[in-house]
Amino acid sequence: MTTMEEPDPFRVPEESGPTGRGTGWEPPGGAATVPPPGAVPAAPPQPPAAGVVPAPVPVPAPVPGPGPATGAVPLPRQQPYGPPSYAVNAPYGAPYAMMPPGPPRNGLGTASLVLGVIAAAVCWTFYLSPLAVILGVLALVLGVLGAARARRGGATNRGAALGGLWTGAGAAVIGAVLSALLVGHLLQVIEVESEAGSELLAGAGVTVRFEDGLTVTMPEPQLSASGAIATVEVRLRNEGSDAAGLGGAELYVLVGERELPGRDVRLETPLPGSLDPGQSWTARYTVTVPSGAGEFGVDYAPGRDYAFGYWRLPLPGGAGEESGDGERDRDRDRDNEDTADV
Repeated sequence: MTTMEEPDPFRVPEESGPTGRGTGWEPPGGAATVPPPGAVPAAPPQPPAAGVVPAPVPVPAPVPGPGPATGAVPLPRQQPYGPPSYAVNAPYGAPYAMMPPGPPRNGLGTASLVLGVIAAAVCWTFYLSPLAVILGVLALVLGVLGAARARRGGATNRGAALGGLWTGAGAAVIGAVLSALLVGHLLQVIEVESEAGSELLAGAGVTVRFEDGLTVTMPEPQLSASGAIATVEVRLRNEGSDAAGLGGAELYVLVGERELPGRDVRLETPLPGSLDPGQSWTARYTVTVPSGAGEFGVDYAPGRDYAFGYWRLPLPGGAGEESGDGERDRDRDRDNEDTADV
C-alpha cells in the first residue's frame, strides 16, 4: 500500500516558468508587464500631434492582495489618538480675576469718637473722673487702630478716628488729675484733736473734739424700767467754720472684750447729712443690755471722713444683774419686743 507523502511546509516552491507564477506573486499588470531579461526598453511615448486627441489609457483594475491565512486572528484596529484630556494652561502673564473690594470697616474709628466724647463729658465730674480715665484710654487705643486701618485703605473715616484719639487723650489726662485729688480726698481722715477720746478713754459728759471743730459728748446711758434696754445719747455740735458731713456715722458697743451684735444696737434718731457751723444735733441709740454688764465701751465716728473716738460709759446701779425670780429676764424680753416694733 502506497502512502501519500505530506508536503513539506518548509520546502522552497519550485519555479514553473519565466513569469514566476509558481511563487504565488504576480505583478499588477500581469506577466506581460514584466520585461524579459536583456530586453531593450521601449522608447518613451511621443506627444500627440497638433489636433489629434490621444486615446484614453486604460487603468488597470486593482488586484486584491492575499487574504489572511486560514485560522489567523486579525489584529484589532488601533483607534486614532483623541484630543488631550488635560486642561490647557492659560498663557503666561494672563491677568487674574480681581475680587471686588468690600465695604469700608469704619467700626474702630466710630467707636473711638463715641468713647472720646463720653470721656470728655464726664472728665470734669469729680467723682466720675476715674471713669473718664478708662474711657479716654480706650478711645486713644481705638483711635490709633482706626487711623492705621484708614491709612491702609480699609476704612474711610480717618478724621473720626483722629478726633476720638485726641479727645480721649485729653479727657484721660484731665480725669487722671481729678482722680488723684479724689483719692486724696477719700483718704483724708479727720482725726480726734482732744486728748480725751484719742489717747484716753472719754468718760460720761466729757467732750471729744475733732480737728474740723466738731465736738461729741455722751452723757451717762439711761436704763429702762426693767434695766434691759439702755439709751445712749450722742450730742454733736459744729464749732468749726465749714459744714461737717455726718453721712456714714458708725457706733459700736462693747461689753468687756465682746462687741455686741448689730441687732442689739439700733439708731432711733437718724443723723442729718451735714451739720452747718453753729448747729447742734442729738442722736439716740438703744442698746440691749447683756446680763451682768456694768459699763459700756463705745467706739464712735460721726461720719465716714472722721476717725473713731473712744468712750467708757458706766451703767447706773450695776445694770444687768440677774434677779433670783427671773423678773428682770421677763422685762428684758418685753422691752426687746417693744424695741423691735419701733
